[in-house]
Amino acid sequence: MSKRSPRPFLTLAACGGLLFTLACDAGAARGREEGAHDEGHAHGGAIAEPKAEIPPRLDYPLDPLAGAEIGLVYESWLSPQQEGDEESDVPDLAPDVFRSTKPSTEREQRPARGHGIVAFNREFSRAYVQLAVANVEPEEIVMAHLHCGKPGQLGPILVDFGRTGDISEYFADGLLSVEVTNRDLERVAEEGEGLVGAFTAGCPIVKAIPNDRVKTIGGMAVLAAEGELYFNVHTKAQTFYGDIRGRLLPATGPVAATAAEAGGASE
Repeated sequence: MSKRSPRPFLTLAACGGLLFTLACDAGAARGREEGAHDEGHAHGGAIAEPKAEIPPRLDYPLDPLAGAEIGLVYESWLSPQQEGDEESDVPDLAPDVFRSTKPSTEREQRPARGHGIVAFNREFSRAYVQLAVANVEPEEIVMAHLHCGKPGQLGPILVDFGRTGDISEYFADGLLSVEVTNRDLERVAEEGEGLVGAFTAGCPIVKAIPNDRVKTIGGMAVLAAEGELYFNVHTKAQTFYGDIRGRLLPATGPVAATAAEAGGASE
């Protein structure tokens, strides 16, 4: 005797009543599925699925060890006019550590200028920073940073160039030259506390999650690509907003050409 119900329209009579109709219909459905399965085998089995095509191999020389070479390069020209406001307009709640200790001068009257670059290696394990200043005495410099933020905005600190030493000594010959790693970004994000921490706690990866901070050179490169990375040099007379500031943009002209020639720079 077959376990399948041969005719669906006989289901109600065979089951002997309305209460068993659903159960018997289910049995009939299983019977139809099994019949279809058997029929498929009778006609040669399951239909074979088409094989995935393997894309052709690109004729491109891959070099896993070339990541240390210089890749993206950004350039900045610093001036007082890029600072967000005058030092005379510092908010009352500003921490004392960010207040000027010498009389300030309005932006249009200040002669200080700067020119800097940030070069990323291709694997985003290092960023190489050079910043030259003019018409400002090294001993007058109290802080120098890379910040994130839009033009005119006083953004949080991403890289603190004076964190490990005397910043004025770094500018002794008018040129700051440093190498930045993930650890440098992590330290800034980890060490910010209290009100001062609001300025030093690092940059958010996305604005919607302010506590999720940029801690990698790759994240730093994204900020630069979005036009939200800038230098700021603070002096004794222009401490809160800064003396000169400059937004980083893709390098052009001689800097770009020199960077291309120096593509073999390594760690």
